[in-house]
Amino acid sequence: MKCPLVLVCSILTAVAALAACQKTEVTAAAPASPAPSAAQPAAMPPAPAATPPAPAYQIMASIQELMDAVIDPSADALWDSVSITTTKKGTVFHQPHSDEEWREARRHAIALIEGTNLLVMDGRKLVAPGSAVLDQGTSGVLSAEEGQKKFDAQHPTFVQFAKALREAGTQMLTAIDKKDATGMMNAGAAMDGICESCHLTFWYPNQVIPPLPDNFGLSKSAPKPKRIPLSPG
Repeated sequence: MKCPLVLVCSILTAVAALAACQKTEVTAAAPASPAPSAAQPAAMPPAPAATPPAPAYQIMASIQELMDAVIDPSADALWDSVSITTTKKGTVFHQPHSDEEWREARRHAIALIEGTNLLVMDGRKLVAPGSAVLDQGTSGVLSAEEGQKKFDAQHPTFVQFAKALREAGTQMLTAIDKKDATGMMNAGAAMDGICESCHLTFWYPNQVIPPLPDNFGLSKSAPKPKRIPLSPG
């Protein structure tokens, strides 16, 4: 029979050996377990293409229609609002007098100025599709197709004419605000020259203007050259 002390030592030795064996197994097993890898982020889908904003305006009228509806009526009203006429009884000066007459002239000047901005908007055609030029068939007047080709080829020139008319309209507005009839007449003369130059370039470049007769201005029966109107009336 073994000594109790020997028996206790044997038990302690066995326990220690068992613990050491378990630690070795755990240590050896640790490297065998692969470390969990970090999850890769999923690829983000491409952002959808931005939708271009809808234009703030929609072009409805042609240049011919704008001329007939806005430019011509405004210019005619301004030309008619101030004049000097010589009669047998003397010289008659015509100009706005009342506040309402001055306001009316101012309205026409503003319409003319803003109308020139409408003329140069991108995408506006010379005449409406399928429409004819108002004076088509008159000698020297281009057809709608010929006029559009010329308009496309010389669009920067047309823009310069529109800008010049806007400046003359601004000159007219300044004269109206000052109630300066002479200034209005000067602005009106500038407007007439610009309009006629533009029409001769884009509307009736082939117009043949006959020379003035020798007795022009002396005889009341002497025919005067007639300017082809851009719009009826």
